[in-house]
Amino acid sequence: MPAKLTKTIVGAVIAVALAAAVSYGFISQQTADQIQTKANQTLQTDQTGPSPVPQQPQPAPEANPQAPAPSPQPSAPRP
Repeated sequence: MPAKLTKTIVGAVIAVALAAAVSYGFISQQTADQIQTKANQTLQTDQTGPSPVPQQPQPAPEANPQAPAPSPQPSAPRP
């Protein structure tokens, strides 16, 4: 598939996903606009060559503080 077509399809998918997220109240319109702008900028740059800015590794996710507490073990049946 040509690179231009791929970028167009990816941009359209991002736009639809952001519209759905705003519609369902998952993100604000301002956040969606910021993400769409960043996505457009990324899609406009040529991704085939080396990136001018090295990618920074993502920080390791922290432990989930809302993890469910372990359930108590059922007691053994009494003889």
